[in-house]
Amino acid sequence: MYNTIKSSDISAFYRFHLIWILILIAGKSFSQPTQVSGRVIDQENEQPVPYVSVVFKNTQIGVLTDSLGQFSLSSKEVADSISFSTVGYLSQTIGIEPRITTSELIVKLKHDLVKLSEIQVLPDDGPVRRILKEMVDRKELNNPDKYDRYSYRKYTKWEYHLQHVGEKLIQSKAFRNNQSVFKSGNDSTKYLPIYFSEQLVYNEIQRNPLKQKSTVLADKTTGVGILDNYEISGYTSALDMEVNFYDNFINLFSQNFVSPLADNGWFYYRYFLADSTKLSNGHKQYRIDFIPRRHGDKVFKGYLITETCRYSLVEVDGALATSSNLNFLKSMRLKGNYQLVNDSIPFYRRNQIDATFDYVPLKSNPKKKPISLFFTQSAVIDSVSVNQTNDVKLSISNGRYETLKLPDAPNRNDKYWNNHRLEELSNHEVQISTTIDSVSNIEAIKFANNLTHMTMTGYYDLGKFEFGPYTNIINTNKVEGLHLFAGGRTSDEISTRFMVWGGLGYGFRNKKINGIAGLGYKFPSIHRQLVKLSFDDKIVRAGENEKILFLYENALSPTENNLVSQLFKRDELDELFREQKLVTSYEYEWYPGLLNKLSANFTRHFSPEFYPYLKNGNPVDQVSAVEISLDTRFSWQEKVIDDKFLRIYMATDYPIIHFAIGGGKSFHSGQENYYGKVFGTIEQYLRLGQTAINYALEGGIYLGKLPYTMLDIPRGNETFGYYSYDFNMLNFMEYVHDKYFHTYVEYHLNGFVFNRMPLLKRIGLREVFSAKTMIGSLSNKHQDIVDFPITIQRMNNPYIELGAGVENIFRLFRIEAVWRVSPKSMQGAPSFGLRAKFEIKL
Repeated sequence: MYNTIKSSDISAFYRFHLIWILILIAGKSFSQPTQVSGRVIDQENEQPVPYVSVVFKNTQIGVLTDSLGQFSLSSKEVADSISFSTVGYLSQTIGIEPRITTSELIVKLKHDLVKLSEIQVLPDDGPVRRILKEMVDRKELNNPDKYDRYSYRKYTKWEYHLQHVGEKLIQSKAFRNNQSVFKSGNDSTKYLPIYFSEQLVYNEIQRNPLKQKSTVLADKTTGVGILDNYEISGYTSALDMEVNFYDNFINLFSQNFVSPLADNGWFYYRYFLADSTKLSNGHKQYRIDFIPRRHGDKVFKGYLITETCRYSLVEVDGALATSSNLNFLKSMRLKGNYQLVNDSIPFYRRNQIDATFDYVPLKSNPKKKPISLFFTQSAVIDSVSVNQTNDVKLSISNGRYETLKLPDAPNRNDKYWNNHRLEELSNHEVQISTTIDSVSNIEAIKFANNLTHMTMTGYYDLGKFEFGPYTNIINTNKVEGLHLFAGGRTSDEISTRFMVWGGLGYGFRNKKINGIAGLGYKFPSIHRQLVKLSFDDKIVRAGENEKILFLYENALSPTENNLVSQLFKRDELDELFREQKLVTSYEYEWYPGLLNKLSANFTRHFSPEFYPYLKNGNPVDQVSAVEISLDTRFSWQEKVIDDKFLRIYMATDYPIIHFAIGGGKSFHSGQENYYGKVFGTIEQYLRLGQTAINYALEGGIYLGKLPYTMLDIPRGNETFGYYSYDFNMLNFMEYVHDKYFHTYVEYHLNGFVFNRMPLLKRIGLREVFSAKTMIGSLSNKHQDIVDFPITIQRMNNPYIELGAGVENIFRLFRIEAVWRVSPKSMQGAPSFGLRAKFEIKL
């Protein structure tokens, strides 16, 4: 089991929009107030309804319900009824007792299935359909992304805080002496600020030839722990295009949401003509409300405004209709405003994303507000220039995109920010930014941050040194028995450029000491550039090598020799041998997305205890090789996080390509042989509407002669876990190849079928199908070095493995039935099995 960092984006946190509106509180200051609290739910499915307007009738005192449909409001005025209203539901008024406290009020709203202006006729006959058809027909003309060249200045703010913090946490030992860090929201609940950032950039975009450049003019971040230390680079948020409602799908948090302006929007939405306004130029503006056509789709409810001159978007405001089929995301609201550049060119003006994330998958008390993560991002655009004549100039002539940060960008003073912000900070935002430093200094927060840092990097921060990797501390296997390890590395308190690491381990069965050691230097250049020298002496599994990391890129280690694999094994882990490896490497990133790694290494494999090296019946103690290799990695518009020498790849919608070539000389029994190798991978997560395909292709060829442990040994799976890029019904050492080609495909329907089935749509289950194939061959010439083990069989027919399963079980698990279609295993590997996987997905 690979120790993989789940990175669904540090952007995978996001927001809740709660507004408390309280205007003109009148009356006697000492009169008994009327207080009401409760929940608003859908009458049909009893799901919470967020963003409902709750107002004391005949007053201006009201609130919006939160992400859980909950509200609380108070008035000193005499109030005897409350009205509830929101888009897509019938308004409702409920009587109450004046000057009495009423709690736990449950209000059920009924869907408004018949609106005044909905016309159920042929597409061109109704006003709403006619307006929407004009808008869809002119999408390409009005889409701001269409221009060949454009530039603009953008000011962006991000905010995270933990909301609905309870008294138990506030009064806990960790925070008892730090009460001031908790702030009160508009609904009087407490929240804990953890991140606030603002950035001013100048973006330049060119389509042909494609070039994108972002110059960071000013950047200020205050965050707790890793939120402050880690910056997402590569294709950064500065170059991200805005939420574009002209697209058919809006991709956020690794999900595709259907835009209300999608070409086939009528399949997902009901539209209603709500209002019209005549403009001074003689044209009109129309407000069109939209609600979901059915429960379960990833759609919004809200309104859009268009004008009749160009039928372009003026404003869009939409809240996620339901989050019942999404994990952790409890509410989301998108707002978009557009402008006319030079009174004629539609372009972005302002957009905002609000979301709330609740990380508790199961709740014992659904009425209680759980602690959740609030996220908001807003961006304002000005200084727009379109269709310029000059090319975008990049620092590297053959580059495609880059982000440059001005030297003074992180150090801009208050005067600069006050003069250049495109919108002022609110009192709330000022309060948050001044509080976060105090939060970071709390000991409990430091400890939690260190644990989070450890899960990402493998090391626990102890100050000048870091202890780890934690995956190696304790292990057990058939060769070493119980194995204990202690290691560490220098931290950035010693140096941000230079690092030394090492560690020692001991196996109680084989009574041998092994360990690791290394040093590296990271150059102070714009793009990633580093050099490393390392030595590893450890027990590895047959077939393990660095090319595993081409597909499992964020794995902390390429080895399956760890405690987790032992706990869930279905067969004995005995395909193990001792490997010594001395490696020196130089890594250079030419520009974001194109990276080369040049390596030279010496590798020695000792005869495996349970699969001994033999030559004509005589034992061979060891084989070794020296090798030089060059790996090229290409990606497009990919976000990454660099932590010292570790790079964490975040996300891209495009294929990731690895291509490596190498060669060297092998040594065995006093003889030498030259060899060469070429291999590569292509991997992509491809979104198709609300479904997705995850595929990978892997192939290679070895030239010359090598011992079988240095050839391709297909990755089997002898545990009850499920692996996306392993063959789950294959044992290790069934095949060895010097020419091979593997395919891995997963099709995630994301509940497309289940969400339309009455008995299943509320459970949140998701369908998944998989297919894996392998072809390969093996030459007998490699037996001139050592004989092949008797377990290895020739591949006369392609290996085929098919799977069908269910994801999102209890929001955390995937169970898949896997069939080995062909060929039948000669080692007794199963032809069918159920495999499980723990995964955290939105």
